[in-house]
Amino acid sequence: MRPWRFVRIFRSRRDLVSRSRPTVSPTQARPRLLKGAAVGVVGAGQIGGSIVRCLSRLRPDITLCTFDLNLSLAPRLRPFALFCRTLGDLVRQSDVVVLAVPVQTAVRLLPRIATLAGQRPSRRRLIVCDTSTVKVTVAAAAARHEADFDFVGLHPLAGTEGRGWESANAKLYQGRPVVICPSRVRPGRVARELVGLLGGIPVKMDPHDHDRFAAEGIGLPHILAFAAVGMGADAGPASLLRGGSWRSLTRVTASSPAMVAGFLHENRDHQLRVLVRFTKYLEAVARGLRRPSAGGLERQLAGWQRRASKAGRERR
Repeated sequence: MRPWRFVRIFRSRRDLVSRSRPTVSPTQARPRLLKGAAVGVVGAGQIGGSIVRCLSRLRPDITLCTFDLNLSLAPRLRPFALFCRTLGDLVRQSDVVVLAVPVQTAVRLLPRIATLAGQRPSRRRLIVCDTSTVKVTVAAAAARHEADFDFVGLHPLAGTEGRGWESANAKLYQGRPVVICPSRVRPGRVARELVGLLGGIPVKMDPHDHDRFAAEGIGLPHILAFAAVGMGADAGPASLLRGGSWRSLTRVTASSPAMVAGFLHENRDHQLRVLVRFTKYLEAVARGLRRPSAGGLERQLAGWQRRASKAGRERR
């Protein structure tokens, strides 16, 4: 019996037809399709580092190797995986390569990986996955190399504002959705097994739908958070009143500005449309504030609250 069932999301969020938690914990799951395979993780930040920490328990069933431009991480990574000093060393030793890097970096690495794929001694066809926040751009770039490797786009919805290897956590993906974009049958099955071994919940989603939803669910909160801290930088005594609400709103501003700017700009068409929509909601609040009593604003806020509650029940 498989340790997970597949979750399907189609054109509308209301088309969510099944959702389930993994039936076994990642500490119990064992590789089948990946048994005897070598998994290489490029990037040892929070996302890639958490994959390394989690999969290291599966050795020797899985050979695990990693590469990061920060060579000073080598002593800390070696207890968990073979540290490769170049991308070429990692690709030549791997059957599955996971690019846990920003979207622009993933796109830049794909041609190099395509060249290296033919230098591998393994008879298994190379599978390349990425974990970036924007899927269409990477999928289009990977399609140019379909003769060299199979590609599966992933997006684990598990990251925090933490940065680097120090924030990596072997349980980061446990019980968390991991988007899997459509692919060929075998690489798709391998990717789903990989997600299951990490303890994640596979969520099937078209790359275009993913990027449209990500603009609202990921991009917009980051924009609001950074805009709020920018506006509040010169707040003076007003900063004394910043409590839990402010901390919740601005938590993600501890993230790398370069990473955030990268995925926002790469998804800019969807992101701009979301900003236009959100502006209309702000205008509704402004109209309520201009009225002589709070009744209209209260009704507006209560209506939004009811809609959110109803949507939450439908998702469950």
